[in-house]
Amino acid sequence: MFSSLLQLMRRDVTRGMAGTILLKVGSGGLAFALFSLAARTMSPDAFGDFATWLSVAQMASVVGLVGQELLLVRFLNEYQVRGEADLTKGVLLSSLRNSAIGMLIAIAAISAAAWLRGEWWLMILAVAAFTAVNAGLMLGSQTARALVSILMGEGNREFFWRVAVVLLLIAALFGHRQLSPTEMLTAMTAAMFVGLLVQIVAIVRALPNLREVTARSEPSRWRTSGFRYWLASILEAANQYFDVILVYWMLDPATAGIYFAASRLANIFAMLSAALYTFGARRLPSLYFSQNFRGLEHTLKLMAEVTALCVVTGLVIVWVGAPHLLGLFGPHFAEQKWVLIVLALGTAIQAAGGPSATILQLTGHEREYVPVLVANVTLRLAGFLVLIPWLGVLGAAISATVSLTLATVALNVLCRRRAGVDPSVLALFHLGSSKAGGYRVRVADTNE
Repeated sequence: MFSSLLQLMRRDVTRGMAGTILLKVGSGGLAFALFSLAARTMSPDAFGDFATWLSVAQMASVVGLVGQELLLVRFLNEYQVRGEADLTKGVLLSSLRNSAIGMLIAIAAISAAAWLRGEWWLMILAVAAFTAVNAGLMLGSQTARALVSILMGEGNREFFWRVAVVLLLIAALFGHRQLSPTEMLTAMTAAMFVGLLVQIVAIVRALPNLREVTARSEPSRWRTSGFRYWLASILEAANQYFDVILVYWMLDPATAGIYFAASRLANIFAMLSAALYTFGARRLPSLYFSQNFRGLEHTLKLMAEVTALCVVTGLVIVWVGAPHLLGLFGPHFAEQKWVLIVLALGTAIQAAGGPSATILQLTGHEREYVPVLVANVTLRLAGFLVLIPWLGVLGAAISATVSLTLATVALNVLCRRRAGVDPSVLALFHLGSSKAGGYRVRVADTNE
């Protein structure tokens, strides 16, 4: 067994995947430190307000980008492999223009909503600034990941800026200073802005000299794919952030803070899914567009092996350490250990499903992906309305896990039927894949 693990770690794909997962785990560890320290430097209600406005701002960032961050992943890889600099310039200019317009509308809407709620003008300004910088970092990280490296893309988006904020929170904790949601959002925005500037410099250096290139457009392809990606990203954001807003609305700020903490801890598995997406979005497009389907099969199998190992380990850690992990946020958080365990089970199942969403979107089947997300969000909201009045915050966790499990199963069935690929850990048991040359990748017509 030891020799098998050693052989696995010697593979270049495994090392790349392990590096991506370590980056995500490090980012997750910093996020955990950031939010646990924030909870200890705020009152329970203030932390709930911060968590809710943070979720609102993150959703607004996704809405304002109008799917351009995913569209860039799709088309930059295609044009780079084909050496089409004119289309590369065209899609970059188009995405920047569309996202700028969309973000202005989203920021205006979120500022108006905050003003109608009677929020302090400094809080409105902090939320608006965070929304804008977060959107820029999201767009920049996708571009940097495709053109520069995973470290430049994800490191600046999730890792490096958090170090500065964690150090600030440690100083506040030792100085016995209580922070407000406005101060917390402002500190995060300032640190993220530095990361965004670094990304911009790296992207400009990595791009070929496009000044002499005349931009060429494929508006019909970009418009169709962008709209589907926009719907998918909004629904994914709703799955990730809207829960906290609903708990805040249906219960109270302190309970919303507890749910926020538990959901972020459960993201130990969502981090694995995000790492697989990050690695897949960097490697799978080049394998696909170069028609290297055997390499695609090999990569997916290795991804499944790493996923299975991480899921089993993570479930054991959460089951044994749930109250201790929640206790780091404060004594009253530890009482809700079953909320964390239930949420972690759902995100573990999602991680075990593999990068099915990436495969569907890569092969042009994003139209199959969106209805599953719609059903997932609808089922989750219905479960919240039924279970929260009955079971409280635990009902919210049960609803989230059930909807996430059903969506994962549906996406994997679609991935096998439409794209001819089984990206889940079940592929290790030779379920849903063919023999000798494994996969028969089927690609949809993106011009439809």
